[in-house]
Amino acid sequence: MLREAKLRTMICPKCLAEIPDTSAFCMECGARIKEDALDPLYAEGSDREVYPELARANLLRMQGNYEEAIEVCRRILGRFPSNETVHALLGDIYADQGKYEDAIQWYELLVELAPSNAHYMAKLHNLRAMHAAQVAPPPPVAEPEIKPARPKAFAYALFGLLVLILAAASFVAGARMNTARQSAAEPIKSAQGAVSSSSPAEPVRIPPPAPVDTSPAPTPSPAPTMGFAGMSAVEASLAQKLSQQLNGTPVWCAFDPMSHRWQARIRIQSGVLNKSRVLQEAIALARAFYPLYPDVSNLSVAVVAPSPNGGDVLIFSGEINPQIAALDPTTLNEEQTQSVLQQLPAWWNPAINFQG
Repeated sequence: MLREAKLRTMICPKCLAEIPDTSAFCMECGARIKEDALDPLYAEGSDREVYPELARANLLRMQGNYEEAIEVCRRILGRFPSNETVHALLGDIYADQGKYEDAIQWYELLVELAPSNAHYMAKLHNLRAMHAAQVAPPPPVAEPEIKPARPKAFAYALFGLLVLILAAASFVAGARMNTARQSAAEPIKSAQGAVSSSSPAEPVRIPPPAPVDTSPAPTPSPAPTMGFAGMSAVEASLAQKLSQQLNGTPVWCAFDPMSHRWQARIRIQSGVLNKSRVLQEAIALARAFYPLYPDVSNLSVAVVAPSPNGGDVLIFSGEINPQIAALDPTTLNEEQTQSVLQQLPAWWNPAINFQG
């Protein structure tokens, strides 16, 4: 009589459920069994099981439908309460709305799930700093120092001396003028009599006042607005408009005058990283660009993502024309996505292990 082979089991370190020892993640709570970033099976954890739902939640977040995105994430948590990606996505959703207290709570839970992840810890510190700046009281306004009044005796004495000098000068000038008038009175009267007897007096003509220049003063031309972060004013304005249409996602723009071509770069903040999602982000950026520049025939798009070693790493670079940008990335199925990937001239970073 044959015995059935008994499967070897182990205990989940998060929820203490008994699971097969070959499991990549706990089927009860979704936690990773091994902290292995080289093996894609263990690196993905339970993300492989709920990727479509994670992608949909992140797309809703990019569109600004925060309540629907939160509802999708809560359904995922109902199945896998220890899934790291959904915790990070919930924290980013609340941070996008300025609700830093809720975002901090989700990232604190995430750090408890993955205490060795430096990226999660850095994001938590950043959120705490932003929350502290949000609730910090305004700096006190320094009251002006009241200086004691100086004695005015010296000022009064100086004023009196000036009055005496002016009075003396006026007296001397008046005496000289009186003497001059008396000496010239007789000749002036005789001359006036002769003039009055010979010809009628002409009216005194008062010259008209000088015209007042009422033309408005020339307005100084405004100084040219300089760009920021290495961008010109036009490039920075375009980057700001694109970022607003993409719900605040960081965007950089550059114009090459030699080739007369525009270049745009977008940054994926967090979440699942695969070619389908990168393509969605690139097409969404191009869809926002072409209505602003309809005469441009091609846009060079680059996508960067956070690097585990700090900073950003370039993961994609490609040319997207208006025909591809006309596609709605939210409605692309898997077959359409693969078709676009085949016809799109693009470069993918070979050092990145894209999921799915």
